[in-house]
Amino acid sequence: MAYTIYVNASISEDGNFAACTYSLNADGTGPVDGNDIHIPVNAGECSFAQADETHLSLIGATFKTIGSTPGMNSSNFAPANDENVVTLPMPTTSTVTKGVVLLFSTPGIVENLYPSSDPQVTNDTSACL
Repeated sequence: MAYTIYVNASISEDGNFAACTYSLNADGTGPVDGNDIHIPVNAGECSFAQADETHLSLIGATFKTIGSTPGMNSSNFAPANDENVVTLPMPTTSTVTKGVVLLFSTPGIVENLYPSSDPQVTNDTSACL
């Protein structure tokens, strides 16, 4: 069962990136401090979903386990589904940290693409789902 983090994204002041805040609920309550996200070790997946009041559309993500061999391939990219949710796999038998870059676009007609700063997801909490 995926552990869901909600992301509220807007265009950064310089106009080049997505400025993101994270929370445990779609309405923005239960804010997650910073970009260091910790999920239960038994979650198996971490999903990023659009928050209710976001200004940009979540369209995909790239991710890589920190400390593993560098390189990108098709297993390091996840497109968003029809509900603007991106899910990345997490192991349940070992603790890892994945660097993630979320990709956003302007809603409706795509005028530009905006990458996020890279949150890190670590599956190291013992909370049960």
